[in-house]
Amino acid sequence: MTERATVLLSRDGHVATVRLNRPDALNAFTRQMRSDLLAALREANQMSGVRVIVIGAEGRGFCSGADLTEGPGPGQTVERQLLDEYLPIFNLIASMEQTVIAAVPGVMAGIGAALAMHCDLSVMASSGTMVMAFTNVGLVPDGGASWNLLRGMGYQRAFAFIAEGGKLNAEQCLQLGLVNKLADADQVLAEAQGWAAALAERAPIALRETKALLRGAAAQTFQQTFMAEASAQNTCLGSDDAAEAIGAFFEKRKPVFSGK
Repeated sequence: MTERATVLLSRDGHVATVRLNRPDALNAFTRQMRSDLLAALREANQMSGVRVIVIGAEGRGFCSGADLTEGPGPGQTVERQLLDEYLPIFNLIASMEQTVIAAVPGVMAGIGAALAMHCDLSVMASSGTMVMAFTNVGLVPDGGASWNLLRGMGYQRAFAFIAEGGKLNAEQCLQLGLVNKLADADQVLAEAQGWAAALAERAPIALRETKALLRGAAAQTFQQTFMAEASAQNTCLGSDDAAEAIGAFFEKRKPVFSGK
């Protein structure tokens, strides 16, 4: 396990787990935690053979947003803080080849909720909540939360949720498609890691290309996505994994994927 001041990193086979580690503050983001999370994700991304990354948290909450006791640095605007300290984390999650699963053991609020929504998949505690309280303090969502909420909820529901500084329970998050699965709070991390291990047995190239296709499709026309799929299909069909899967199908056995 790699320990940083505010983030823990461990590995089990093809799965790496990154855990936010400021439980007494509900894992609120400080400058140190932003730096530690980016470093941990970069390390996990570079681990040979890691196919899935889980982002979890210590304690009873996932992340309560930004730590309000710590503002921008000297001479730094909040705009620069978001662009310089948060955006690299979000860009890395979107661009890395690995599937990223958020394991949400309790409350996720503000940019903490944005982080969870930005992951490829998510498991949330059935007792958990999503809080978007920005307008309560005269602010707007950040971390790309507006983008994800619009696509999950539609314009009017997203507007009402944000404007009223609302709260969603876990079942509502599930029904809206903002999370994938629910589990008991003390089983969230294990559920996410088990899901990660199962996904890690699937064809890594196909999962990588699927992630890239879906991430790109939101900003593309149908024609562009069709062409991107055709190119990705060509890549997949030419892989050793595709040959292995086809051979396994005819031999009536489970394929073993190499990621090549």
